[in-house]
Amino acid sequence: MATIQGVLPECMYVVPPAERFQPEPYRVLDYAAYYRYVKARLEKATERKVGSPTTYPEPNPHCPVCRWWRECDAQWRRDDHLSLVAGISRLQRKQLHAWNTTTVEQLAMLPLPIGECPEHGSKEGYARVREQARVQVAGRNQGQPVHELLEVVDERGLSRLPEPSHGDVFFDMEGDPFVGSGGREYLLGFVTEDEGGKPTYKRNWATTAAEEKQAFEWFVDLVMARWAKYPRMHIYHFAPYEPSALKRLMGRHGTREDEIDRMLRAGLLVDLHAVVKQAVRASVEQYSLKALEAFHGFERAVPLDKSRQAMHQLEHRLELERAYDLDDAILEIIEGYNADDCLSTLSLRNWLECQRKALEEAGHRILRPAVSEGAPAEAVSERQQRVARLAQGLLGGIPANPQQRTGEQAGRALLANLLDWHRREDKANWWEFFRLRDLAAEDLLDERAGLAGLRLVGRVGRIGKLPVDRYAFEKQETIIRAGDTVCERGDKIGEVVAIDLADRTIDIKKMKKTAETHPASVFVDGRGPSSDALAEALFHIGAWVETNGLDAPGAYRAARDLLLRRAPRLMDRAGMLVRPNESTLEAAKRIAASLDHSVLPIQGPPGAGKTYTGARMICELIRQRKKVGVTAVSHKVIRNLLDEVLAAAQEVGLNGVKCMQKVSEKPEKRPPGGITVTTDNGEALAALQNGTVHVVAGTAWLWSREDFFESVDTLFIDESGQMSLANALVVSQAAKSLVLLGDPQQLEQPVRGSHPEGAEVSALEHLLAGAKTIALEKGLFLERTWRLHPKICEFTSEVFYEGRLQSREGLENQRITGHPWLGEVGLWFIPVNHEGNQNTSPEEVEQIAAIVEGLLQLEVKWIDDNGSSRPLRLDDILIVAPYNAQVSDLSARLKNARVGTVDKFQGQEAPLVIYSLTTSSPEDAPHGMEFLYSLNRLNVATSRARAIVILVGSSRLLEPECHTPRQMKLTNALCRYVELAQVPEIDADERGDSRAVLSIG
Repeated sequence: MATIQGVLPECMYVVPPAERFQPEPYRVLDYAAYYRYVKARLEKATERKVGSPTTYPEPNPHCPVCRWWRECDAQWRRDDHLSLVAGISRLQRKQLHAWNTTTVEQLAMLPLPIGECPEHGSKEGYARVREQARVQVAGRNQGQPVHELLEVVDERGLSRLPEPSHGDVFFDMEGDPFVGSGGREYLLGFVTEDEGGKPTYKRNWATTAAEEKQAFEWFVDLVMARWAKYPRMHIYHFAPYEPSALKRLMGRHGTREDEIDRMLRAGLLVDLHAVVKQAVRASVEQYSLKALEAFHGFERAVPLDKSRQAMHQLEHRLELERAYDLDDAILEIIEGYNADDCLSTLSLRNWLECQRKALEEAGHRILRPAVSEGAPAEAVSERQQRVARLAQGLLGGIPANPQQRTGEQAGRALLANLLDWHRREDKANWWEFFRLRDLAAEDLLDERAGLAGLRLVGRVGRIGKLPVDRYAFEKQETIIRAGDTVCERGDKIGEVVAIDLADRTIDIKKMKKTAETHPASVFVDGRGPSSDALAEALFHIGAWVETNGLDAPGAYRAARDLLLRRAPRLMDRAGMLVRPNESTLEAAKRIAASLDHSVLPIQGPPGAGKTYTGARMICELIRQRKKVGVTAVSHKVIRNLLDEVLAAAQEVGLNGVKCMQKVSEKPEKRPPGGITVTTDNGEALAALQNGTVHVVAGTAWLWSREDFFESVDTLFIDESGQMSLANALVVSQAAKSLVLLGDPQQLEQPVRGSHPEGAEVSALEHLLAGAKTIALEKGLFLERTWRLHPKICEFTSEVFYEGRLQSREGLENQRITGHPWLGEVGLWFIPVNHEGNQNTSPEEVEQIAAIVEGLLQLEVKWIDDNGSSRPLRLDDILIVAPYNAQVSDLSARLKNARVGTVDKFQGQEAPLVIYSLTTSSPEDAPHGMEFLYSLNRLNVATSRARAIVILVGSSRLLEPECHTPRQMKLTNALCRYVELAQVPEIDADERGDSRAVLSIG
């Protein structure tokens, strides 16, 4: 088509073989680079000559569905491959190879305690896999299953088994993640026992979304009724899938939220996989339900091969929306498989109880978990009843099928689903707190929200009367930051004052009662302040809409326009947002002053002057004597905009501008002149009402207050791509009109809860409705970047902004000169070969160190857009990595360099950016493709650069096994970068000079 027409089509369409045969549009440029890369690899593979180097079958997630699995498995067994050890990681295998330990038998004989200090992880972790190998080898040699019980620890292992009850439920679910956009849980089954111990199996099928909701409600209602009859009952399952699926279904369908919350509060669900891992060391290659059946003697009624074939057929039909005509024999096989899983879970529980009894008879004291009703506080229950009644009222008369709803009906349904947004988030934070609390210290080593292996360094000072203690920690990935509250086993320890990833130390300000407590591990307390006030503000909007309708004159008009995705409504009723020959900045200032109880979204790509524009809009409103508010997700973002407002006021000659920021705690440093800081909500409101300040700023907790209703003419929401739609509606009640500043293509809003479709997005994402950029008639797009060289902007614009972003005139002049192999501008890719790296890569650290050394030679110059030239300095280079562990290694290797994760550098820039991808292959990615290949993170990382971006990483990251269009789209961005990038070619005789030459591969 491109050859015939002379231009690439904008979209291609896929007609899936489903009942309705509805075409699905896909933007060609979002997939073309990945297609070209895969095609080129295939062509290259077919050209390989006989005798080419052979490959080794490295285990990966695709193995269970690969047709060559048996051949690879035979190879591993011939080689006694370390991957056969249960629970061993690729990093551990790599380290063991470095220690010349390459087989399971060699690992089983490794001397304990571990002598050498591993490069990654702790000695305890290697001791665990060594002991696992020993038991597996013992099982081999004895020709029978071998197991041993681990040391009894309170609240772990066998101590997590509740007292058996006649009401106990043994639960299993079957699901297909590839049905529709969110997957389908198509079979819920469980087994119970009668008073005589006879098991009974029940199940409910769900081949459609409506049936999925019905099956979920059926199961929850049945459990609640059974719980009332048997107060000491529990639900047993194997692995975390079932609780996660129940929470997902609760959020997806917006139903049975109180019941699921109560189950989780009470600890009703018991994960036998966690119990086994903490209680037993067994001669198995994986701790799966099927593998453990050899120990408790369970025999399946349905052969696994037969059940896999049946499930494949069913899931194929589900994905085609044709499950209704499936042969009953297929369904019976899958039911039998599900029943076997439930019965096996029952059998495993009974076997674990036998192990527990044997230990007790041997004199061990093993506690049982406390029985809890899990009931919420009476006030919470009453509020939920009010919310449920309001949601029901908003949904009255609205079709259940979203495709049949009008725009107003869709808005009402969305508002109904948003009423419980804060409670869902709060619950998710509590559930995460309980999960982290229950982890062992060694398990926190692999948790980004935790730190393990803490060692007291000493007391480093005091803040007020509270001591600050410093701890060293092992190399590990962590999201803990200064300002976080940290806990040990659920008890608050204190607040993080500082964390140094390079030296691996953390400073914690203790509370009075924890001054002499020295934890071995900590985790982040992510529960946050009470969101009751926010939820109440949203309730008031919902109640008004229920009474008056969504599209009616009156209060909350900006909030209702936001829900309906209305274009900005202006007092002068201008049909076009940007007039002919009018700059975007002038249009923004004019429109801000003309908003008529409406919403103006402004999308600001990297370097396009979003903060600059917002500040000058605020100055224009101040000039017109309007009351202005500012809010954002953090005090830091708010302060940044206020600082720019003061700078803009000075620039335009607007004297005496005064701002007030409401904060939680007064800072140690005095704010600059023009900004007053207060911790008193009343003082902020009085300042607005009395006109003693021009701008008041604060987080959503300030603007959600009822006494702030329509207290400002215009409220600016900065970084609205990171503020939830729910909170944007909450703060809207404080203003007549809203201005949303942000960019959903950069860092996203963090959401932990599971929400109904549409309720999970940010305010700007909601308005964009799936598009990458804001439509011309819906808002303003800042189309010129003041940062990116045209060679960088070409990539950024095409991949992230639908080709709408351009570099302003003059940026083509900025460049870096004098380097022997690095060109002056643009994108560069440095492939580095390595194996088994996950969140650290020593190979890339050394490569980057060589690059930086070469860049800091005297002959290398930075020339800015005005033509000014000077030597390139270390602070002209930003070094970005996706993982904190890699940041730690880079910081240690490159002292005083600007090194950090993507989050740290949003809003910053430098002449040159180096981005270390770190991970060896897609299978090694610690948090999956969505994190490492994140379009938002790639956009932020590469768009910090003014002249040059250098991507350093393994070429294998271009070769993931993509199973969905979403995964293809993620990979396409990386492939397109490499297509546009230059790869340096260096002669072999030049490799001796590390200052000038990069040693590739």
